[in-house]
Amino acid sequence: MTLVFAATPEETTFIASWVADRIDHVRGGDFGLCTSAGVVRNGDLVAGVVFNDWQPRHETLQVSIAASSNGWATRGVLVGLFGYAFRTAVANKLWATMPHDRPDVLVFNRRLGFRQEGTLRHHFGPGRHAVISSILRAEWKRSPWGKE
Repeated sequence: MTLVFAATPEETTFIASWVADRIDHVRGGDFGLCTSAGVVRNGDLVAGVVFNDWQPRHETLQVSIAASSNGWATRGVLVGLFGYAFRTAVANKLWATMPHDRPDVLVFNRRLGFRQEGTLRHHFGPGRHAVISSILRAEWKRSPWGKE
């Protein structure tokens, strides 16, 4: 697996669109101003990551991830992704939102070190709630992905 950050606006748009098409509550929309990265295996894009909604005053950054197959989240890829958020962007908080009815996604985020902060009722339409999770810089530093 190779983590590749988009180097041009066209690459950023391509990866962000790829991610949006695979996330039900984002499909048909876009992420606005963002940074994106792709995870490539054997020349194929198998996962995409979009960082957006940077709030410099509060040092918060949103992340959205989509994948077409399992096995993409290697240690090296995760170190690179978290490194971007906490070292390059200098975020204090990385946060994500996901549907309440995707327990696989909730478990995955928990394994990465994200903590559930709350639920926005009917945020993705009637009966579809948004779970907000985050990881703070201090928590990341103690995680396997924050070790030098």
